[in-house]
Amino acid sequence: RRRPPCRREKHDLTMSDSLASATAAGWVAGTLEISVTFPFEYIKTQMQLQQEASALFAGKDRFRSPFHCAAATVRERGVLGLYRGGLSWAIFGGPRSAVRFGTFETLTAASQRRGMHQRLGTPTADTINGFAAGMAEAALCQTPNQVIAIKMIHDQSPRGPRQYEGLVHCVACIWRAEGVAGYFQGVGPAVTKGAATNAIRFLGFGQLKRLAQGPAGADGTPPPPLATWQAMLCGGIAGAVSAVATQPIDTVKANMMGIDGGRYRSAFHCTAELVRAGGLRVLMNGVGPRVCRVFIEVGLQFSLYEYVGRALDRAFGSSSKTN
Repeated sequence: RRRPPCRREKHDLTMSDSLASATAAGWVAGTLEISVTFPFEYIKTQMQLQQEASALFAGKDRFRSPFHCAAATVRERGVLGLYRGGLSWAIFGGPRSAVRFGTFETLTAASQRRGMHQRLGTPTADTINGFAAGMAEAALCQTPNQVIAIKMIHDQSPRGPRQYEGLVHCVACIWRAEGVAGYFQGVGPAVTKGAATNAIRFLGFGQLKRLAQGPAGADGTPPPPLATWQAMLCGGIAGAVSAVATQPIDTVKANMMGIDGGRYRSAFHCTAELVRAGGLRVLMNGVGPRVCRVFIEVGLQFSLYEYVGRALDRAFGSSSKTN
């Protein structure tokens, strides 16, 4: 006998709408923010790649500071020089945010259904879900994206060979030289960094968001959503903390993805070579512009994600997205 529709079917439809909303919101947020923040990424990467262990180390011709890097690049190549490799980020910017937020929303919904938030507490659940979302983002999107972008940036360094004519040429050169594996150079530190940064960001944003919203009403009414400036500030602070905490991993990842990254046998070998040649301090190269970029990036992503998500929920009638 045919069973009548049950409440689970309605719930599944609502969850599907929520996931679509989360994915679309993440896509829009990621695409918009990278157009604003990429010059910081360019400068950060150039500073990270200035390692005495590198065959392309420029010695006295190296960039002396982030400001010198920006000024020299603009003087030689114009403002668009600061966007070298940026097209790769623009292409992958939407998908990586969609994967990040979509995975997090999916895991959060699953963990809530299984009572993990009640057993472990929301902060712990957010950390675990953020860690997994970061791994998915890094493995599926960030590694090939950054391999392409970092090689193009390294190519434009003071001692760079100037071998890439553009994005398509760079992608073709990597394919001819190393095949598919070439797009996944440095995947180990990339996944580790992505997991750690997202765990910190989702935990930090969740904690700051709950602090800003205040408790639910006495009748169980949920607190109001964050104002745009509140979401941006909460996301920015969480992002800045994650940038400082993971900078050494990010520096190792950048050098493994550079033009001469093939000389490093592993992340441990790369770390040892960088430290041997320049000391522990080189692992923090570029931390200043990275903190600036990530503060803006994560602040914009979380605020746009909250805003776009609510707009999509209103447009499509989904009520499952929680505050």
